[in-house]
Amino acid sequence: MLQKIICIDDDPIALLLSKLVISKSNFASKIITLANGLEAINYLEKEETIAADKVSGHPLLILLDLNMPVMDGWEFLEQFSQRLYQQYPDVKIILLSSSIDPNDIRKSKEFEMVLDFFPKPLTREMMDIILQRISA
Repeated sequence: MLQKIICIDDDPIALLLSKLVISKSNFASKIITLANGLEAINYLEKEETIAADKVSGHPLLILLDLNMPVMDGWEFLEQFSQRLYQQYPDVKIILLSSSIDPNDIRKSKEFEMVLDFFPKPLTREMMDIILQRISA
């Protein structure tokens, strides 16, 4: 079980479904939901200052949508890479998107913290695959 999962998506139904799947699978003890990349950057900056010396305070997994207002998933990945990755080197990101564009999948591989790319909605089977990838 992970200590914390952060779900970043502007769709409240997708967030609710992800939260339900994660809860039912006992995958994480804490689930944080945020509506866009900017909220996530702000949360992680605040969290980093609160838990600077506590590794257990760092989220281990982020589920990230690509298409969002304010700050989309690509912008979040750029900002996270430049500003926060050194404080969160063990974070893994799963892109969870309705996009089926092969260019998006290729582009996701440019970010070392991106573990995988899955289509929405999140399922129990995806959670099993994610758990295996994180544990490997």
